[in-house]
Amino acid sequence: MGLFISNEENFSLTNVLENKLNEAFFLICNEESIPYCSINLKITNDDVMQQLNNKFRKKNNTTNVLSFVNEDISKKLTDNLGDIAISYEYIKKEAQELNIDFDDHMIHMLIHGVYHILGFNHDNDKRACVMEKKEIKLLNKLNIKNPY
Repeated sequence: MGLFISNEENFSLTNVLENKLNEAFFLICNEESIPYCSINLKITNDDVMQQLNNKFRKKNNTTNVLSFVNEDISKKLTDNLGDIAISYEYIKKEAQELNIDFDDHMIHMLIHGVYHILGFNHDNDKRACVMEKKEIKLLNKLNIKNPY
């Protein structure tokens, strides 16, 4: 079980942030009763996010987080649930605009992305409410205030 972080752009991720990201991932796994699993997290830039968003969602703009469910036959062998891409640049800008802590926002986006992989969505008010409650509960356990 684990969170595998790829940071090819060498964005500044402190050990504290990396540890908190891992803690958040393990907390989700425990909360959702998923004992053995892994997820790949790629920290990237706005250009790559725009390309991914355009290719997979047909939206030609950057975004904060994208989630990709592992639908490959390897899932049963590897317990890898999928991939998450987070734009460091987008999160940094968004955190400044929202006047929130960068690390807290990064952790929130990881949690948000994992819940998408687990099948939760916010495409209507009822489903959004369920997903947000789960996120808020986990963020609370990590001493991160409600972002909503």
